[in-house]
Amino acid sequence: MRRLLLASAFLVAGFPALAADLPPYSPAPYYEPAPIFTWTGAYVGASAAFGFGRFTHDGGPYFGDASGGLFGIQAGYNYQSGPLVAGIEGDINFGGVSGTNNPFPGATANGNINAEGSIRARFGYAFNHTMVYITGGYTGANLKSSLTDFGISPNIYANESTYLNGWTIGAGVEYAITRNVSVKAEYLYSDYGTGTLFSGTPDFARPGLSLSTLRAGVNYHF
Repeated sequence: MRRLLLASAFLVAGFPALAADLPPYSPAPYYEPAPIFTWTGAYVGASAAFGFGRFTHDGGPYFGDASGGLFGIQAGYNYQSGPLVAGIEGDINFGGVSGTNNPFPGATANGNINAEGSIRARFGYAFNHTMVYITGGYTGANLKSSLTDFGISPNIYANESTYLNGWTIGAGVEYAITRNVSVKAEYLYSDYGTGTLFSGTPDFARPGLSLSTLRAGVNYHF
């Protein structure tokens, strides 16, 4: 018993020295988890496009085929639930998608889409930073035209514009380079409906336009 008491006293006396030799306790480091990427939120951007197609109805003989470039801006909002993304986007574009033809002997006509835009719904499926989507909705365009007709008397010199209202549908893919910046490529088919030109003249026409558009753009997400 005496030896046991002496050994216990020795351990008690030596414990502070042993504790002093132990390394200080520090908690395990905490690392902030990487944020989960989401397409939810508003965005704005810019795009460039090439359009090709044909003027329809009376526009066929007046203006023939149509082609040209467009540049514009877009803005929209996405909401993501799981891998599914739904949103709305509006865009407005300027440039020149035009065609020239000879509708009658002695007559030359030119039609030019110098502005167009759309308001579309978008439905997509997201693979993390990549989203594929379909889109569709309303589209409209300003058709600026000119006509010179020497085949009738008196001759006709006309410059007139009409606004076309129609629909558009398409599909695309968008890739997020960073949390805030994405790039996209899409195809749109647009039927702009018909308008009226050269009213009150023998060359009265109701032209339309069907157009395929290949578009590339960049978006900034807030």
